[in-house]
Amino acid sequence: MPKIRAQYQSLAGKRVLITGGATGIGAGLVEAFAAQDAKIAFVDVNHEAGASVADRFAPARFHACDLRDIAALQATIATVAEQLGGIDILINNAANDDRHSIAEVTPDYWDDRMAVNLR
Repeated sequence: MPKIRAQYQSLAGKRVLITGGATGIGAGLVEAFAAQDAKIAFVDVNHEAGASVADRFAPARFHACDLRDIAALQATIATVAEQLGGIDILINNAANDDRHSIAEVTPDYWDDRMAVNLR
């Protein structure tokens, strides 16, 4: 079956910030926006994977950032906005998804997951 990809002419030059862009769906989003000539910045906690994605889809910009650290997140957003000249599109893709039984979920665990998954 042929690979079908949506193309949107209007995304060329759009300034995009993607959270969780180093692996999985996030890396796929970086690739898709790069293929459409968008200006991309992405954040992730995975330094090695982030650097690799940035190399593959240059000039995409990788910023190491833990979304649980609000001050660091705000500083990163300000840096990205300055580097790109603003942000047109924000994709909140970051998620912390480890599987285990519900009995293992503590309030601290829950709060930590929500601090990433809802930002």
